[in-house]
Amino acid sequence: MSRPAYPEDYLESMRIKTKYLFRLIARNCPDVFGVIRQYMECEYRGYMDMGNPLYLNKSPKQILGSLSVRIDPSKEIADGYDEFVLEWMADIYTCMQWKYALASAQIVERIPPEKLYGMYDPLHETSVKNGVEKLLEIYFRSHGEE
Repeated sequence: MSRPAYPEDYLESMRIKTKYLFRLIARNCPDVFGVIRQYMECEYRGYMDMGNPLYLNKSPKQILGSLSVRIDPSKEIADGYDEFVLEWMADIYTCMQWKYALASAQIVERIPPEKLYGMYDPLHETSVKNGVEKLLEIYFRSHGEE
């Protein structure tokens, strides 16, 4: 089994932060999946993946600012995307990256946001842990990686 990417003390705050980040993206960006992919591949996220506390403690607004994404935090719920699904996606991506110390860029390459969004219905009734395991089996272990 892989060693977690950073101390577990940061995991819950990362889950909360990523959920909020995805909600802000859905409410402010016409290309939701493109911006999620941009975030998962950005330098900030890479430093988070390595457990750098300076980056693990950045706020969603700071992260989006680093991507030159302007947001209005007062915007209402997005009509085009189900925010519950986006929050589930945030949990899946965060927990998979943390538990298996995989690069977020590698995860999003194998499991693009639009694909993960479409997998909510078959996977959301299982726990996040089981969802991560199923996705890991399909997209990583079947390729001889972990």
